[in-house]
Amino acid sequence: MAEQSPQRCVALYRVSTARQVHKDEADESLPLQRNAVRKFVASHPRWALTQEYTEEGVSAFKRSMMDRDVLQVIVKAAQARAFTVLVVFKADRLSRRSVEYPFILATLKKAGVQVFSAVDGKELTVDGQYEQLLTYIEGWQAETESVNTSLRVAESMRQLARQGRWSGGRPPFGYAHVPGRTPVSLVVAEEEARWLRLAFQWYLDDGIGTPTVTARLNEAGARQRNGHLWSDSMLRRIMQNPILKGQLAYGRTSQGRQGAFRKGAHDFEGVILSAPYPDLAIVPAERWDLAMDQMAHYNARRSRHLPRHSRADSGPLLFTGMARCARCDGPLVSIKVYTTKVLKTGPVKYWHPAYLCQNRATRGRGACDGQRTYSARRVETAILAALRETLHGLDAEEIVSAARRAAEQRFWATGTRYDLLTRQLAEAERGLKAWLTRLNQHLTHPDSSLYSEAVLAGQVREHEQRVTTLREEVATLSADRTAVGLQRTHLESFLRHAPDWWQLFLGAPRPQQKTLLKQLVERVTVGPDGFSIDYRVSQEAMASPVALRWRATHRWQSTG
Repeated sequence: MAEQSPQRCVALYRVSTARQVHKDEADESLPLQRNAVRKFVASHPRWALTQEYTEEGVSAFKRSMMDRDVLQVIVKAAQARAFTVLVVFKADRLSRRSVEYPFILATLKKAGVQVFSAVDGKELTVDGQYEQLLTYIEGWQAETESVNTSLRVAESMRQLARQGRWSGGRPPFGYAHVPGRTPVSLVVAEEEARWLRLAFQWYLDDGIGTPTVTARLNEAGARQRNGHLWSDSMLRRIMQNPILKGQLAYGRTSQGRQGAFRKGAHDFEGVILSAPYPDLAIVPAERWDLAMDQMAHYNARRSRHLPRHSRADSGPLLFTGMARCARCDGPLVSIKVYTTKVLKTGPVKYWHPAYLCQNRATRGRGACDGQRTYSARRVETAILAALRETLHGLDAEEIVSAARRAAEQRFWATGTRYDLLTRQLAEAERGLKAWLTRLNQHLTHPDSSLYSEAVLAGQVREHEQRVTTLREEVATLSADRTAVGLQRTHLESFLRHAPDWWQLFLGAPRPQQKTLLKQLVERVTVGPDGFSIDYRVSQEAMASPVALRWRATHRWQSTG
């Protein structure tokens, strides 16, 4: 009789965290899994280990089977009849999701593959009612254990944070770990800290942005711990850590649909902050707070309570950032021009600020054949006179009434949509519950089920996605309705104080004057014959859906 060919066997190793990749003994590390699986395969003379697959730092609870690339490769290889036996260290290495675990086993069985657990020394199957129920229970237990482990770790780290102790992990840039040191096992690493102090000095004292600070650090020889050059995003991430002012922070990283993201510098909701540790402060607390305010002004995406800021706001002219060329619609930027007067002692240059058409200056007449520069004195005197006249003529009561009507219309529109989505969400949640019930019944009584496991699992995933989408839409609409109410209140408050606006404007420093102008002006268009002002009365410039807009056109007054 001819000798039978050995069964082709593959192995799947998986670890959830990066530190388990190379650790030799505990925590179900890769070396531990590899040794156990190879020993188990060697105990079966008819098996030949032909391929070993590894998932490094992959959570089988947080990621679905469709998002695990290595698992998908294994499934496709099984369907192509590339092997007949799959060995895993334990059942939970395959999946920790109770719904997906039996579905993965069923998919592999359909492809003619047997799945074995090396630790248990048994085949993992879905044959028969008892086996299917057992499989579901094993998957549920694995999923529950993942949840419980995450909760235990998170609670342990929260307790350490509440006690003002370091919760572990890699020390932030600028610090070194000292085991046994109390109450915090960290000290300032001066070689790294000096670069951070220099970064804050350039950012706050020299008035340059983080991209330029990053470039300066790289040119000066500063490097990250891995030897790489600094990037702007990495530098800002380091600078925004409250530990630099001596306060430990836990909970600054949140989990979203697209993975983990770090909260903004002013977003401390749910974050645990320790009491200050002066010996850990690399920069004084007041300077760190000032830098964070400045960053938030430049990027208001995560700090909506702060006004949006741009580099035009710090310029010497009032309307940069708002002023546009009437001919080409390009921005008008700040420049200095000079006039020459001939005195007895000779010609003398007198410099004056002016608005310059950026398109004309950088791209020539082909981009703009209009006027190149405008006197800042003439432009600002005329526009401010028009603004003052407009403010004195505002009918605050009529504008407030119009704002209320606009807000009520928006409330009605969003309210109707909100009610519809709420009903759809309730229906989708009922549908999801029904399909989960059918899946559970199928696992215990497969013979009486009207649907296959694939159909049931697909329906569950589809309904889960719909529920998630509807919940997000409902939350967005709810936030929108709240924002409309707040913005209407802000608008009414602004209009009530409109008579005092002009005096407040005159007494404010130049940066604040620009902020005040943005409450009233959206855009100024300047041309040789005159100018137009696009008004937008709102508390938060460019943001309020109930703001009122209108345009006023003026001609230059003759200078005689």
